[in-house]
Amino acid sequence: MLEYERRFGMPSLRTPTEARAWLLRHGVTITEWAHVHGFKPSVVASLLAGRSQGNWGEAHQAAIALGLRLPPAPDEEHPLASAQSQAAQLNHGGVPS
Repeated sequence: MLEYERRFGMPSLRTPTEARAWLLRHGVTITEWAHVHGFKPSVVASLLAGRSQGNWGEAHQAAIALGLRLPPAPDEEHPLASAQSQAAQLNHGGVPS
């Protein structure tokens, strides 16, 4: 939880520079943080260097974990949810609706 969120109940995003400083303050390398959280170090390094904005895929998940992006609202349906449920039905012998 970020300090701003603790104080005001609203999330505050970190900049890549702030996220890099946060890791440095705690003596954690980019590679170490990435491995512990299941991300490729190159993805995390790209985010912290500003080469990636974390819009898609693994970079998006890493950006959320670093506090660079907000996670989707819990009640918001995932854009692929209906396609995934139809694929699951087909794999189990069901008929898509």
